[in-house]
Amino acid sequence: MDTTNQQVLIVHASRFGQATKIAETIAAVLEARGIRTELKALTDLTTPDPERHRALVMVTSVRYGHFDPNSARIVAENRAWVDSVPTLLVTVSLTARTPAKRDPAVHTYTKKFLETTTWSPTQVEVMPGMLDYPSYTFLDRFMIRLIMRMTGGVTDPKAVIEYTDWDEVRAAAARFADRLA
Repeated sequence: MDTTNQQVLIVHASRFGQATKIAETIAAVLEARGIRTELKALTDLTTPDPERHRALVMVTSVRYGHFDPNSARIVAENRAWVDSVPTLLVTVSLTARTPAKRDPAVHTYTKKFLETTTWSPTQVEVMPGMLDYPSYTFLDRFMIRLIMRMTGGVTDPKAVIEYTDWDEVRAAAARFADRLA
């Protein structure tokens, strides 16, 4: 099949917007390299079209230890396709705020997701998100502060910290673009 006119489907599931920004950055890098993309929010209606899409990039945040359920659904419902095209999974997680926690082989939530889905993406990345206590609801602020306290992170309710390494996001996108070339 001729893939020159096909697009890379980039789906994103984001609770507070950081996964969406990361997906947009990946799309911009691919587009700058001449690779057409289609950017979509990951919902229960999001489905790849094998006639239109030649690869999949999934950028999904982890919320309280869980991926968006649509992440597993899209893999399960489109298994033959996701196993036959280049794929990039990007996990966005505040637990990845230290370099040691960015290794997909040791990132607990990524490992659990891949074991549960039995999916083996072509490329897997773990990126830290953004901490923005003032924008969270009371419950989210409470839960995230609790998790941060348990993991030695920042608990100041006024803290806004950008943990995402945008150079690494662009480098990961460039590595995936090289795979598609």
